[in-house]
Amino acid sequence: MKAAVLEKDARFLQIKEVERPALAAGMVRVKVHACGVCGSDVHLVLHRSMHAKSYPRIPGHESSGVVIEVGENVTRVKPQDRVVVSAGTSCGHCAACKAGRENLCPEVGVLGFDSDGSFAEEVVVPERCLFVFSSHIPFEQAAILADAVSTPYHALRYAGNIKQGDTVAVFGCGGLGIHGVLLARALGASRVFALDVEAGALSNAEKAGANEIIDLSGKSSVGKMNAGKILKEKGGVDLVVDFSGYYSNIEESVRAMNPGGRMVMVGLGRNPLKFAIPATLIFKMISVCGSYGSDSRALPELIDLLEKGKINLAPSITSTHPLEEAQECIENLENRKGNPIRFVIRP
Repeated sequence: MKAAVLEKDARFLQIKEVERPALAAGMVRVKVHACGVCGSDVHLVLHRSMHAKSYPRIPGHESSGVVIEVGENVTRVKPQDRVVVSAGTSCGHCAACKAGRENLCPEVGVLGFDSDGSFAEEVVVPERCLFVFSSHIPFEQAAILADAVSTPYHALRYAGNIKQGDTVAVFGCGGLGIHGVLLARALGASRVFALDVEAGALSNAEKAGANEIIDLSGKSSVGKMNAGKILKEKGGVDLVVDFSGYYSNIEESVRAMNPGGRMVMVGLGRNPLKFAIPATLIFKMISVCGSYGSDSRALPELIDLLEKGKINLAPSITSTHPLEEAQECIENLENRKGNPIRFVIRP
């Protein structure tokens, strides 16, 4: 089969013929119809700041396709089923996995990093990693549910415990944060603030339904202010979700939190979180937590939202490309060419 392959120490993908992966018991072979290009693919291929478990490796962790073959003991899916492939990998048998909390598995990993992914004509994954959707949903939109949408959904729904009528602040409106804005509205937020330093990201957030965009680049008089002060002056917030990895956003926003507020960190930062525990954190019972990836609770719920038209992911698909253009898509995402949200590969 044809695949885009990353060799050790390379900063480019090679399109080549590789052997079809073997099909063991409990495994399913999927014909890949769509695979999103994610920021982590940029870090894996161009920056080498993220690494695969071994090389050569086929990247690609946001995918959908059609089941073409099932191994022994497979009962949940059958040939011709249209499926989303979960981005996360896990052991499948620990207490966390059995509870549907796969992102807490001691062996948690990512498709395309810890095992070969979907920048290929076919991918083989465990049955438990597949979620069936109907023909009403385009493959491109189903594919990005796997990470670009399920990761912010987990942060809002499970880690952030979003409630009807909440005021929500989303820091960092790239490929994850933009869907945080979209989902916050779909899950009942009455007001959503989108905060970023990039004009393109803020423009995308406004189109996704943000009630107000806040430029933190310093290019406007508002942007020169402390983010927490801005939010407090606008009436405070119930839920802050940070996708940027700039932990100063969390530090500054404590002052803006309403009683019982929740602060969720998703973006991976390089600097430590430095704020001293202020009395307001205790008296207002504000919680601060992390959210990593997603788990098996999210995708069925997201498929349902998409099926019922409660979220629209069509604007998130910037363009579709053949497998041969995977490297170009990664480079264009790095350079923000065309203000992209998601390029999608059609192997």
